[in-house]
Amino acid sequence: MENSLPRKPRLHVPGGFYHVIARGNGKQDIFLGDSDRLLWEQLLQKGLQKHKHQVHAYCWMINHVHIVIRAGEKALGRFMGSLLSRYAKVFNRQTGRSGHVFERRHRAILVKEDDYLLELVRYIHHNPQRAGIVSKIGDYRWCSHHAYMGNVRTPWLITDAVFSLFNANLRSARRQYVEFVGEKQPPSIIEKFRGVSSNDHRVLGDDEWRDPVLGDANPKPEFESLDQLIDVVCRRYGVTEAQLATRSRSRANAKIRAEIALNAVDAGVATVTEIARRFGRSQPVISRAVSRLRDKME
Repeated sequence: MENSLPRKPRLHVPGGFYHVIARGNGKQDIFLGDSDRLLWEQLLQKGLQKHKHQVHAYCWMINHVHIVIRAGEKALGRFMGSLLSRYAKVFNRQTGRSGHVFERRHRAILVKEDDYLLELVRYIHHNPQRAGIVSKIGDYRWCSHHAYMGNVRTPWLITDAVFSLFNANLRSARRQYVEFVGEKQPPSIIEKFRGVSSNDHRVLGDDEWRDPVLGDANPKPEFESLDQLIDVVCRRYGVTEAQLATRSRSRANAKIRAEIALNAVDAGVATVTEIARRFGRSQPVISRAVSRLRDKME
């Protein structure tokens, strides 16, 4: 048993806007060229169609991604887990690599729409400029700024919600957007999106909004801890944790371990590495089992 504080369960608020961040493992590059980003977008679009979420802004950097997602009814964690897993599998196959492509856990921060959505879009679109990759945000190809400018059409991107916060008239809204992103963003806002001034990294908003959200978003999470998850699944199949941790090559037990690992990752209560350690298996073995199970569920 590890002596670490349990992770807080992910918040799922249907209709809520999330700032989702996924980074390369050890800060390694996740995109080696344009073809990788195109592959990422293809997998993203397929996942959106299946899981019914909406993308409202994005930026694909070299070693991480930013996405503004409006959550549908299905858990956002399952969508992101599937997307990261599928991309990593193809990326490793094409590059001859192995192991993790992304950090063990993506971040998903619920953002108060009225106060922070516009600032979040501006923060994301300015990311390449802040990183010193380009001198102007319009010079960076792989972000949704170009769609907001009307220069390209991205079928899986929704701009109406952001434009409506500027003006009901599209032409006026676009003009106001240009003025808005052209202004320098206050350092205090940048710090908030970097998580510098937050007590709970799952939400970004004032106390009056945040407290009810934290109290009501997940009143009865399916699994609050890895211990609870293992107990529920073991009772369902009539096995014990000790049996799952033996060196037996039982296929039935392997499937149960994969189910536990998949649910643990999607619920945010444990990583594949932690599951592997718990059951005395190697991380690659558990990771492959999770991928196979996820593929069957898709």
